[in-house]
Formats: sequence, structure tokens, C-alpha cells
Amino acid sequence: MVTINESNIPHLNRQFSYLLLSLLMAGFVSLLFPRCANIVQPTGGPRDTIPPEVVRSIPVNYSTGFTGTDIQIEFDEFIQLRNINQQFIITPPQKERPEFRVRGRNLFIDLRTELIANTTYTLNFGNAIVDLNEGNPLANYEFVFSTGDVIDSLSYSGIVLNAFDNKPVEGVIVMLYEELNDSVPYRRMPLYANRTGEDGRFNMNNLRADTFLVFAIDDANNNYLYDRPAEEKIAFLDDYLYLTPEKPLEPGIDTTETRTGSGEQPLEPGIDTTETRTGSAEGANGDINSHESIDSLQENRFVDADSQQTAAPLRQDTLYLFGEETGRQYLSRNERSERGNLLFVFNLPLEKEWSIEPVDFEPSGDWKEVEKNPRMDSIRFWIRDPEIRNTDNMRFLVSYWTTGPTDSLQAIIDTVSMNYSPPARSRRQTAAEEEYVMQVDFGIASGGNQDLHKDLNIRFPVPLESINNGKTELGVIQNNSPVQQEFDLVKDSLRIRNYRLITDWVQGQEYRFIAEPGAFTDIYGQESDSIEFAFKTRTEDHYGIIELSLTGVDDHIILQLLNERDQVLREFFTSENVNLTIDYLQPAKYRFKVIFDSNNNGRWDTGNYLEKIQPERVSFFNKTIATRANWVTEEHWDLEGDPDPVPGEL
Repeated sequence: MVTINESNIPHLNRQFSYLLLSLLMAGFVSLLFPRCANIVQPTGGPRDTIPPEVVRSIPVNYSTGFTGTDIQIEFDEFIQLRNINQQFIITPPQKERPEFRVRGRNLFIDLRTELIANTTYTLNFGNAIVDLNEGNPLANYEFVFSTGDVIDSLSYSGIVLNAFDNKPVEGVIVMLYEELNDSVPYRRMPLYANRTGEDGRFNMNNLRADTFLVFAIDDANNNYLYDRPAEEKIAFLDDYLYLTPEKPLEPGIDTTETRTGSGEQPLEPGIDTTETRTGSAEGANGDINSHESIDSLQENRFVDADSQQTAAPLRQDTLYLFGEETGRQYLSRNERSERGNLLFVFNLPLEKEWSIEPVDFEPSGDWKEVEKNPRMDSIRFWIRDPEIRNTDNMRFLVSYWTTGPTDSLQAIIDTVSMNYSPPARSRRQTAAEEEYVMQVDFGIASGGNQDLHKDLNIRFPVPLESINNGKTELGVIQNNSPVQQEFDLVKDSLRIRNYRLITDWVQGQEYRFIAEPGAFTDIYGQESDSIEFAFKTRTEDHYGIIELSLTGVDDHIILQLLNERDQVLREFFTSENVNLTIDYLQPAKYRFKVIFDSNNNGRWDTGNYLEKIQPERVSFFNKTIATRANWVTEEHWDLEGDPDPVPGEL
């Protein structure tokens, strides 16, 4: 039993105050440090993979007579927008992009632009609408309305491929123009547009019956114009696209049909959810696209989701995307990474006369070595003269030819500064430079394998001044002793630092290349140290063979053998059917590519839109070929009967 008297009351009051203060402090600390309590989400159950669904909208999807600029779409769960600027596209395109706001389950759209009368608008969100928690996309959601009395109902589909390798191109804008003028992609926004998906395919719905020009543009600045030919790629159909209804309309016959809006209901009671669409989109010849495409991938049949009626065959046009050669030659880059190493890089190969001459000094004699790459779009100067090489600042006049506005050749002269700033060197780096050792690259690792059908490549860091053949030897190891074998070192005419060691290889043998000190001297007077490089040759049974019978050849073609990285390993030129034996192949995966070389210049040529030149066509063998050691693989490729332009996957 506790007895309380008056003398204890102040003491109890103080204790109660301390207790209350402690509780308040504890609550305050818990607010400051909420992570002290571990909140664990419940586990178990399948992951949500269902995308959000549209519940209702204002106006209803596929409404007619729309006069406002505001749209509200409600979903069955909380949503977010992901990559909306890249995914969203509106047709017809607007100069000002709509404004988007997300509030919980609702998406609010402000079109911000006065709409065109009697026009069907399509808002394609791509995969931008995703649920808030798992990010499941509502794929290719479209919101459609018309400012007129009907919804246009025709469709057009196809695929965009890269013209050089026939690979599908994602994110390219396919555009239809009602104005049939060659200049429209340069100066006008299209009437209809949509983006290609991951597989390069596009599907344009709610189109009106009309005649169109068709383009695809890799739009660098997202303005629906082909205004940067140097950066953007283009594709075009050779002929007009004709979209026609199934049959002419007869007076007094109503061809419209009603359908509900994909399960959506109006947000407000009393709003009619039915919508009108024109009749079947079948063309006069049974195709949605009555244009006779030169590249039709396939014809399939599709079912209209609303009427459950089998519609007309869907023609799929193929558009080949290419980058135009601007025609204008220019010096794209110049650098001086070392005192005696000057590099000049051009945007196109130098096919005409050119010169690079010093401005602020007058060299005498043989003051430089000139190195070119096989493509002839880069020139490298190696400066011999020590006095010129040690000059920090120098200028050059670079002269070359380019194509002018009227396709006439114009001489261009650029003044280029080639300056050198010595980098800061540590003591260790300075000592390493004083102990210079010429690094020689043999193209294969030490102790590696040399192919029987190839020469041994030797690359030097600086062009050579001389080779002392008496200080070099190639030996075949027999009974643990080297037996000398004759060989030649041949200098490459363009890549002047490259040499080929040519000899008759013996299969399955160990080799050793030896060079005594001073065997190689570069143009700076630096000599090589002693070199010993060991390697071995492969055996004949290491390789596989492909025997290819190529038929259906009716023009000049280039047949290329590609590896898994799409590198060209072998090239063959023919204009007739041929049987090829391709030997000395490493056990690996390969595929064949054909370039239809229409101008017979020995290379693939891109297109030109204004001149109506499509890029040269390419085709790939319909499967990859896995070669095995000591095995012959026989294949037949009929180019005339090859229906598939898409390359096989390795």
C-alpha cells in the first residue's frame, strides 16, 4: 500500500514530468531515425507482369467531332511515363509537342495546338506508359479521335532495314506525305508518321484513302525533317503509295460501322461510348496497299479485332535505310600526337589529286615519309629531318578537290596548324625513353600459331630506313636445332610500317625468327635490339573447307565470307554461276553476304534520294555455317530463288 501525503506531491510531479519528457524525446528520436525499424515486404506470390489497362477516358477513344485540346485517360492502376519524348508520336505531327501530366491512375494530355478540321489524329505512346511498381509497359497504346464526322480506317505496314547489312532499325520515323513533291522531306512535316519497333517493323493505322510519298528518316534532331543529310539516314519508296477503300461508295449506302472503345467507358454518365469507323480497308486489287512494292517481305492475313472479320491481305513494304555521301570533301581531323607524327584525316577517300605543303618552312631533300591507309582517307607524315621534327609550331596548306553545288569539281585549300606540346614526363618515363627499345609486332602472340596460307605480318612503330638482311634468319626447329629457311621481307606499298615475311611454310613445325642488334634501323636513326620470336605452324587437318555452289547470278556481284564479328575474311567477284572451294578456314561460324554490284566498281555503294538512286542491294545466305576441323561442308545458294533478305543470326 502506497501512502501519499502532501509533502510527496511536488516530488511526484517532477517524476511525472521527467517521464513525459522521456516519452516525447523517444518519439522525436524515432521520427529522426525511421530506418532503425526494418520494414520487410511480404514475400511469395508471382511477380506482377500485367500491364496497366485503360478504364475510361474523356473523350472516348475513337471519338468523332472532337473540338478541344485536353484529353484525360484513366487506368486501373498507378502509372508512370518512361522515355515519353522518345516513344510518343502524334499524327499528324505538330510543331509544338503535347504536355503530359500524371496524377495517380490518370494521364492528362494538353495538345497545346489548334487542331485541323475533319482530320483523324492518332496518339501513339509506344511503350512509354508503364505501371508504377513493376514497370510493365502498355505496348503500342494508341488514342485516336477525329475532328470530323468519321475515323479514317486504312492501314499501312512494313519494315525498315539497314541497307548495308539488312538488319532491322529501331526508332526510325516512317512518314507519309500527301504532297507529291520531291522536296517535301526537306521542308514539310508529314501528314502521317510512326516509329519502328525493336524488330524494325512499323504499323500505321487510321489513314485516309489517298496517294502518298513514303519515307523513313533516322531523325537526329526529332523535327520530322530531313535537314541534316550528313548526320541523318533516309529510306524511300521508288513509287507512290496508293491507299484505297474496298469499293467506291454508292449514294444512299452507309459504309460506317459502330464499335465500342476497347472496353473503355466514359468518365461521366450519359456519354455515348460508340464510335464510327469507315468500312473495310481492302484495296482495289485486294491489298491494303495497292502500290506494287519491289520489296515485299510477306503477305499475311489479319483479323480485325472489332468485327472479327478476316480483312484484306496486308502488304508489307521494305524500306532500306542509308546515309548519303554528301559529295563535299573536307578535312575532318588533324593531329600531332608525337613530334614527327602528323595525321590528316578526310571524311571521304581522296580520289582526286591532293597535296599537303608546309607554309612557314622550306624543307630540303627527302624530309618525310608518307603513309596512307587502304581506304585513302587518311594521310600520315613521318618527319625525317631532325630540325623540322623539333619545331613545335608549323602550318600546312592542304589542297584537294570536292564536288560543288552544280556537281562541278572545286579545288579546296585549307590552312592547318600542327602544333606540339611536350607532355610532362616523370623520371621513370624519361629513363625509359633514354633506354629506347624498338617494339616489333608480329601479329600473333609469342609461341602462337601461324596459318599455313598467310604470310607472317611484321609491324614496326616507325618507318624503317634500312634492313640488314645478314642479321636476320628464320629457322625451322628440327631435333631441337634450327635449320635455316629462306624467306623474303616485303614492304607494304601504302602502310609503310608493315612488312610481310614470305616463305613456304611446313605444316606442324616450330619456327624461330632471330634478328641480331642493329638488324632494323628506323628513319630517326634508332636501331633495334636483339629479337627472338618463336611460333609454330598449324597442320592441314586443323582447317575446315566450304564448297559453295552459287547459282542465279545474272549480274556483277561481290561474294563475301564474314566471321562472327561481321568482318570480311574473303571476297570473290563474279558475274556468272560459280563453284567455289574456300579452304584454310578456322573451325568457327561463318556466313555469306552478296553485294549486287550494279555499277561494277568492286564495292558497295550507298543511295541518293534526289537522284532517285537506291543503295546497292545486299543479301545474306539463309543460315550460318559452322565449320569443323578436317571437314568439308557443301552448300548451295540460289540467288534468284532467295526470298529472305534478312541476315541470319550467328
